[in-house]
Amino acid sequence: MVVSPRLTNAQLALLELFSFEMSEVEVLSMRHALMQHFRTRLEEEAQKAIQQKGITTAQLEEQLTFENRTERLGQIRSAQ
Repeated sequence: MVVSPRLTNAQLALLELFSFEMSEVEVLSMRHALMQHFRTRLEEEAQKAIQQKGITTAQLEEQLTFENRTERLGQIRSAQ
């Protein structure tokens, strides 16, 4: 037997809030607004982490820019 997960409080609130038909344009607009909200939250969390670790944005970008995943993983492991 497959048990479906319970809906979260946010999912229930959205179901109640949007319990009417919406045009495709309205749905896309709503999705865009939600994505912007979570992008802002993510950027704020990233900035907090950068400040806590005492690194610059340039240093972070340098760490995230690589072509060979295996090589990069080796670099990370050797730095620990």
